[in-house]
Amino acid sequence: MILQNNNLNGEDAMSEVRRLRAEVADLRERLAEIRSVSDAEYAPTDPHPWLRIAATVGLTFALGKLIQALRLPTATAVAIPMISNEVNRRFL
Repeated sequence: MILQNNNLNGEDAMSEVRRLRAEVADLRERLAEIRSVSDAEYAPTDPHPWLRIAATVGLTFALGKLIQALRLPTATAVAIPMISNEVNRRFL
């Protein structure tokens, strides 16, 4: 790289600045492409995302109460969030 050399003449410095500006412009174009693709890809399609969260909370609460009523082992109680997430993923 030319910038590491302390003995730059004016012409070499200007050519290095032009090269760096071109590289920055190229990187900005690539970043704009990536952002446009990622924004479109992850745009929220659900108009009410809070409804999904509320359903997950309600399902977790109901499963917790069911586990308490049935007096199932502690390992089952640990699995409640996993069960509710799977139900949420499949049905909601």
